[in-house]
Amino acid sequence: MSGSTVEHFSHPEHPLRLKEDDIIEVDAICSLCGESVIGFPTYTCTSNNIGCQSFYLHKSCAQLPTQIVRHLKDPHPLALQPRSSSCRCDICLRPAVNFTYGCEDCDIDICVICAFGSKDRVISHQGHPEHTLTLQRQALFSCNACYERTEDYSYVCLPCDFWIHKKCAASPPIIPAPTYHHHPLTLIFSVPLQHRYFFRDCAVCKEWIPTRSWSYYCHKCTFFVHLNCSTSTISFQSYSKFQVDIQGDDENRATLSTVNDDPCIIVGHWSHEEHPLELLQFTVSWDDNDEDDNNENNADKRASICDGCVQPITISHPSYYACVECGFFLHSFCANKLPRELPAGASPFHPHHSLFLTQPFKFYHFVKCGICSYSTNGFYYECKTCDIKVDIGCVFLPTRIRHQSHKHHSLIYSFEISIYCAFYPSGMKHKYDDHSLILRLPPFFYEGVFYCQICEEQVNNQWWLYHCDECDQSFHNGCLRSYDNSKLGGTIEHIVDNQTHRLTLHSLLLNQLFGFYSFVTCGICNGWTNGFYYECETCDIKLDIRCVFLPTRIRHQSHKHHSLIQRPSTCTRCCVSGLPITDTLVYACETCSSFEMSIFCAYYPTRMKHKYDDHSLILRLPPFFYEGVFYCQICEEQVNNQWWLYHCDECDQSFHDYCQCSYNNVKLGGTIKHSVDNQPHTLALVLKRTTRQKSPPFSCAICGDGYRNQFFFECDGCGYLACTFCV
Repeated sequence: MSGSTVEHFSHPEHPLRLKEDDIIEVDAICSLCGESVIGFPTYTCTSNNIGCQSFYLHKSCAQLPTQIVRHLKDPHPLALQPRSSSCRCDICLRPAVNFTYGCEDCDIDICVICAFGSKDRVISHQGHPEHTLTLQRQALFSCNACYERTEDYSYVCLPCDFWIHKKCAASPPIIPAPTYHHHPLTLIFSVPLQHRYFFRDCAVCKEWIPTRSWSYYCHKCTFFVHLNCSTSTISFQSYSKFQVDIQGDDENRATLSTVNDDPCIIVGHWSHEEHPLELLQFTVSWDDNDEDDNNENNADKRASICDGCVQPITISHPSYYACVECGFFLHSFCANKLPRELPAGASPFHPHHSLFLTQPFKFYHFVKCGICSYSTNGFYYECKTCDIKVDIGCVFLPTRIRHQSHKHHSLIYSFEISIYCAFYPSGMKHKYDDHSLILRLPPFFYEGVFYCQICEEQVNNQWWLYHCDECDQSFHNGCLRSYDNSKLGGTIEHIVDNQTHRLTLHSLLLNQLFGFYSFVTCGICNGWTNGFYYECETCDIKLDIRCVFLPTRIRHQSHKHHSLIQRPSTCTRCCVSGLPITDTLVYACETCSSFEMSIFCAYYPTRMKHKYDDHSLILRLPPFFYEGVFYCQICEEQVNNQWWLYHCDECDQSFHDYCQCSYNNVKLGGTIKHSVDNQPHTLALVLKRTTRQKSPPFSCAICGDGYRNQFFFECDGCGYLACTFCV
């Protein structure tokens, strides 16, 4: 017969055909040796008989001799013959599959593996090049290749305690034509360093691929597949554009009128009663220079954000109302068509009670939507009974949709896809790119590593992203649409150093050019913050949102007989806490000219909790009398009874006020990914402060500088420290 078809005594019923590259079931085993046939040339039955479909025979096993002589002194040769499942190999003691080399006279049976084991008993493998691997009998172990814990034959490196399944060791180095990908896949023995910034998931089962595990990889597409998923026969489709189709009609849903009967002037609109609103039309002039960033018309159009839905006013919805004096804008729909009350049952998200349309008290006040959990300073509906608030973008969402990311079924309130994500635009424009950015759904294949053009962090091809094909630029979806429920740019007037400043609402978190580890210094208290702040674009002064609304006159228990006014500082130390005054402004007494109090100290809490004490700590003002010496429970330095301190009467424990309250304007705990010596680390933002004056400073592992009171990035696993300046 030809080389591709043979007849063999192990399957006398039908001829066998050689299959070189065909994908075979993951559990397929050779009928002669009982080992997996994955990755090896294999014979299968040419018949369509159901009983023959599970017959597999290694090409190498088909060529085994029918008789062997193990030793010259053996009186009888061993013949390859069928055996029952109860027969065991006299060498490895495992049950024989179907055939053994045996001798009836000597009552001996040897399985095919043991008979020819010298060839594959010890191997060298590229996945563990340091030492050879030795074949072991069946045992329960965790495989260092696929990371699965099963009972199977293994190859072991005893010096390294390295164990892999025998079938993993037999994994082919290349899968030339997988059904689920359009390029060949290469066997790799760990996730490449450049792709360790994100956790990588298997493209077939969507489960995590451990960094040190073996997997199949396409470097052109940044595509990963588990070893055990590599034999899958599924196929997928790459989604290029986003689409949402609304399905179904809800009888109880609110009906919004779309009849165009907008008045030219609205006087006393409920959201802006101070001035009348004038109906205008958004227009685009062909003479505008789009490339001129200083063009005032372009700036005005960028600033035209509806104060109701907090979405841009564009040519697609050109009618809008404006109060030019206040910079207040409303789409005509938001001004006239939104019902002030939604009766019970009108909203499927909260059908039990009526919802009333309202707005935050000030533009710098935010409410959290009870559906999408995002903050907004625009219009929202509120249930006064349950105190639930719903953004107007969420309250009218359909109960059933079809989405491009899940084409085969429609979606109700469980698939699950975030409501916020479900209505991401399929294309959008951005000032950083002249072309339209297209929303790409995974899998999005590319070679190498992409970085977001806004935050300059890596873009994960396993999640949604926006991409410009012409410029080959990528953007995190969160960087393009972060906080788009909030309208920024509102201004207030504030006096700093007797100078009037117009302050504009900004946020480090809203501006994704910075991260949580970026700080601004408040122009009033000189404290750092990584939260919201106001900025004067003329003077470049920045104010923490807590300082900007401080009252100009207060009364304080430390100076009960006179009120204190806000004024520039003339002293070097706070007269109450004894701390150096670093604030630009202080609270001072007009009568007692020498009394000045730090703004930071003026708002110390009178009572607080701490993890080192089960009871409340009371702020004690001087003089605080006690016998002997007290030590701070945090820094272990002496506490001065002539200055402020926190004290627990029940435990007789004291704390420095600054040990309790330092840097309460900064949110700690944010994490970043950072590579150290080609090893990925997760670093958290922490505050490191030496506990005692003689304690050694904390040193940055990158620049080597030491600090006694500084923000660091710290790896919780290994203790690695790097200052924020270096990272």
